[in-house]
Amino acid sequence: MKIWLDASVKAHRFISEEFWKAHMNEVRDVYLPQAETFVYEDRHQLKGFISVILDNFIGALFVDTENQNQGIGTKLLEYVRQNRSSLTLKVYTQNEKALNFYQKNDFKIVAEKKDEQTGAEELILSWAQGCKNNRRLKSGQ
Repeated sequence: MKIWLDASVKAHRFISEEFWKAHMNEVRDVYLPQAETFVYEDRHQLKGFISVILDNFIGALFVDTENQNQGIGTKLLEYVRQNRSSLTLKVYTQNEKALNFYQKNDFKIVAEKKDEQTGAEELILSWAQGCKNNRRLKSGQ
């Protein structure tokens, strides 16, 4: 829960820290028990986790704030992709770092809506096995 809270507050500065604290029990007691959660551990230290709900919805992907930008999120995402043909998730439009991460990993924006709890705009992204972003390769690649 510490990883979830610290990373949520850091990534979502446009939403009050109190909102995240108020939802800790709900995440711990309702959402995580419903999810299939995979953790990234290094030297007996938990550094990140990904939770998948209903077999293909990523409800959470969080990396400890001290261990971000080390490829942990990519490894977690690659792990859950191994046995799934598609994945869907939501990301706030203002969370540009997460949006860039998912688009770099071939997720496509399929819808936009307002999150009822926060009032913030969010995007629904989807990935399907075999689909790639429309990034152009340089000549010779």
